[in-house]
Amino acid sequence: MRQNLIKLTSWLAGIGGVAAIVWYAQPENFVEAIGALRWQELIGWILLTLIARFLMGETTVAPLKALGFSMPRIDAFWIGWIRTFANQILPLSGLAAYAQIVRKRIQISWSELAALAAPQLVLAAAALGIVGLLATAANFNRLQSLAYVLATVYLVVMAVAIATASGAAWFIELFPGALSSRVKRTADALRRLVNYPGLVAKMVAYHGMVILLRGARLWILFSAVGVTLDWQELLLVLAISESSMLVNVTPGGLGVREGFVISGSALLDIPAPIAASVALVDRLFVISITTFLTAPAIVFLRSRRPKNPTRRK
Repeated sequence: MRQNLIKLTSWLAGIGGVAAIVWYAQPENFVEAIGALRWQELIGWILLTLIARFLMGETTVAPLKALGFSMPRIDAFWIGWIRTFANQILPLSGLAAYAQIVRKRIQISWSELAALAAPQLVLAAAALGIVGLLATAANFNRLQSLAYVLATVYLVVMAVAIATASGAAWFIELFPGALSSRVKRTADALRRLVNYPGLVAKMVAYHGMVILLRGARLWILFSAVGVTLDWQELLLVLAISESSMLVNVTPGGLGVREGFVISGSALLDIPAPIAASVALVDRLFVISITTFLTAPAIVFLRSRRPKNPTRRK
């Protein structure tokens, strides 16, 4: 009952956010924005999305390797779609779906699985901090005094995220003694991940590349409606829009991300109706491709379920 109430509340909040954006921005160009897309641009948007998904798959494959497990990249790719679909239903529920599927496919303990899932969000935040600092530096003259505020925010986000990922093992060991056995195994697994040569940097790099690919998708959509952004401007809109991941209170950031896209665009004097149209088209495409590929993902993973998954020596 409580979970259903939370789910309903988050959905209503997301829908209310979108409704508020439509009321405020009056995106009369929404339909025109879809119609303005050429087939080459649509294919480009899809390809960028698929490449980003393969890179996200690496954020599962690489830490599993560090823990001594092996998972085919194609499996990680399809698991990502199910995770995203679950996130469209309830905020962060994709993490639970992700954990369940990974658990079924390989012989990994719950403690190691917790260690695998825990750093994902904070390392994505670390990547966001780096992109945000680059965007602030590239637009320093335009932002003026706001540049100092944004630089401080992104620096804090990056520092806290990396510190959290690096110190999580120590923090987990502070849990009550009744949980000592499982907590110790999780802490040990986290320590192995952090100490694995180059893994943290590699994970941050993967998340950073995914953020940039999502930015390229926005660039395609802005171009379709006649707004040409140079790389500095695109980086700024991207950094602000991706900051919505820090406010994950609605399914898939529904209504929140769109508001951040409009806010980032406003810094470049892009009219709110145009920015809202781009954000809503991007949302529509994300929901569509996720819904379209979730069923094939389930079928594929069921058809390839390992009979005797083993741990790498």
